[in-house]
Amino acid sequence: MAKLNNEEIAIILFTSSSIKEAAEKSGVSISTLYRLRKKEEFKTVFNKIKEETFNDAMEKAQNYCLESLEVLRGIMNNPSALDSSRVSAARTVLDLGLVMYENQNIVERLNELEKGLNDD
Repeated sequence: MAKLNNEEIAIILFTSSSIKEAAEKSGVSISTLYRLRKKEEFKTVFNKIKEETFNDAMEKAQNYCLESLEVLRGIMNNPSALDSSRVSAARTVLDLGLVMYENQNIVERLNELEKGLNDD
């Protein structure tokens, strides 16, 4: 097997359920993985992989938001659905709306603070 670079090892380590599994998949010893995890260069690569993966997941979640809201709306407005399902769907829609409102408010306030700092 060809020697893997830090990025390939970081991906394997990040996607494996254990360090032992990562060692087997990457062909690198467990002790080498432990040593790598302590190196700043590897930590930087590993954190970049984590951030990219998280950002990809968030982008996918955002793409499904409208569809998910439509499903919840359908359940909420379906008179033949169980009352508990309708209440749960309505509560979820309200919770999402509140979180989105709060997040928007926080972003606006941060933008105002940044603008104030940059104006000084």
